[in-house]
Amino acid sequence: MKKLFFMLGIFLIFHITTAENKKVAVSEDPFFLFEEEKHLNELFHQIQGLYVEGLYSLVIPKAKEYLEKAPVDDKNKGKVIETLVASYYYTGNTDDLYKLVLEYGKEYLSKDLIVRVVMYFQRKEKFEIVNNLFDKFSFLKNEIEKNYKTIQGFELGKNIFLLNNEDTVFGENKIYISPENQTLVEIAKQTDMGYFELKLANPDINPFAIKKGQMVLIPRRRIIPEIKYQMNTIYINLSEKRLYYPTEIEGKKYVITFPVGIGTDETGTKIGEYEISQKRENPSWYVPDSIKEENPELPDVFPPGEDNPLGTRAMRLGNTTLLIHGTNKKFGIGMKVSHGCIRMYNPDVERLFDIVEEGTKVKVIDLPYKFGFKEEKLYIEISTDSYIDLDEFLQKISEYTSNVKKKNIYEIKLKLLQRGYAIPFE
Repeated sequence: MKKLFFMLGIFLIFHITTAENKKVAVSEDPFFLFEEEKHLNELFHQIQGLYVEGLYSLVIPKAKEYLEKAPVDDKNKGKVIETLVASYYYTGNTDDLYKLVLEYGKEYLSKDLIVRVVMYFQRKEKFEIVNNLFDKFSFLKNEIEKNYKTIQGFELGKNIFLLNNEDTVFGENKIYISPENQTLVEIAKQTDMGYFELKLANPDINPFAIKKGQMVLIPRRRIIPEIKYQMNTIYINLSEKRLYYPTEIEGKKYVITFPVGIGTDETGTKIGEYEISQKRENPSWYVPDSIKEENPELPDVFPPGEDNPLGTRAMRLGNTTLLIHGTNKKFGIGMKVSHGCIRMYNPDVERLFDIVEEGTKVKVIDLPYKFGFKEEKLYIEISTDSYIDLDEFLQKISEYTSNVKKKNIYEIKLKLLQRGYAIPFE
């Protein structure tokens, strides 16, 4: 009997060793490795195609299979994880989204995308998950600065930014933690932002019911509207509802930027090139006949003061009635509210008024998306909540990089989850 058990033991050891050797041999077999890589490539192409078609529920099992089989150093792993994040988001799969972010967030997901996910959980009132993610990612606790270094009255990192070399991308996004129940309009005014740009960057928040302790992303990483921009020229991008003014101060290049209100869909703000032809401090407003027709009860003129719709400063563009001016309204910056003029917060227009001169060129443009460079890396910024024509977008981006193929429609659509601020396009 002892001899039988001894022989059985020898057999089992031999069998296990042989199996292990076969396993090693199979895993190191070049043909086997080739087939595995081929399968992953096919799987990745399937994930791309399904995602572009919006078939997110079909993307999920394919992406999970990919992550299970992909080696640690797989080149497409990060994109598959980002695709799975977006697919869970669009299908409302909160539990699996949470697990995915916990497992891969620190290594594979950008801070911006993690912020986006956390705000999604806030909307879903998954407060335990939100608290856990705050503990997991320490950067989420970094509130927006309250004290800024000033440069000629502008606040560095808030409305003036240093430009490095030939970069057109500047600034970094910030996190604002609401100290009390607020509205997005109140936060916009407090942070020197516009309503629309905050709403675009924070689609998962209720703009009229932001609760104490709730996180709001402040999109300060932006792109100057023209890659080959001109110094001392004002750029106003209607799609963003934002003004840019690149200039030099004490031998250094900066861009000054402010949110603006623009014309309504009916009245509009006319695209074109102008120059500042007149500057008026504490202006009187002579009500145009067209506005008097809309409201005959208005007086012929509003003298300087609190009731003056032009606010404290006004700058005329060319020989038109178009003005860059302040406001006596509490709200409206970052919205379509005017009869065509460019409206600014009074403190902002006062600072701009002091630094620009008559004759300064002004370009009014309408770019729903922009392209720029930072340290030679291409960035994109989507400044509209409207439908994006992916083929048109692809054609535009091909003007800035030669490494663009049809498959990049997948990467473009993947970036649509993050709008309202500059993000790297790989």
